[in-house]
Amino acid sequence: MKGQRIKEILRAEGITLSEVASLLGFDNDQRLHSALKSDDVKSGLIEDIARVTNKSVGFFYGLPVVNDHGILASDNATYNETEISVRFIGLLEKKDEQIDRLLTMLERK
Repeated sequence: MKGQRIKEILRAEGITLSEVASLLGFDNDQRLHSALKSDDVKSGLIEDIARVTNKSVGFFYGLPVVNDHGILASDNATYNETEISVRFIGLLEKKDEQIDRLLTMLERK
C-alpha cells in the first residue's frame, strides 16, 4: 500500500501524522513522514498505525469492517464476499512471504 494513500485515509478521518507519530512513541513526526514516502509501506507499520488509531488493518485496505455483533460497519468501501475473500487471501499470502523471509534470515544466523 502506498504511503500517500495512508496519509489520505488518516486525513479523511481527521487524524494528523503528528498525532499518530506521538501515539507510536516517535520523538517527532519526521520518522513517520519518511516511512510513508514509500510506494509499499511495510505491513508492520500499517498494523501499528491501525492499532494506535483504533482502526482495523482492513480499514486501511478499504475492506468492510465487521463489528463484535457480526454487522458490517464500514462505509469506506463496498465489496461482495468474493472480492473480500480474494483480497484477504492476498494479504495472508503477503504475510506468509514476510514470515518465510524472516525465518530464512533467522536460520542464517
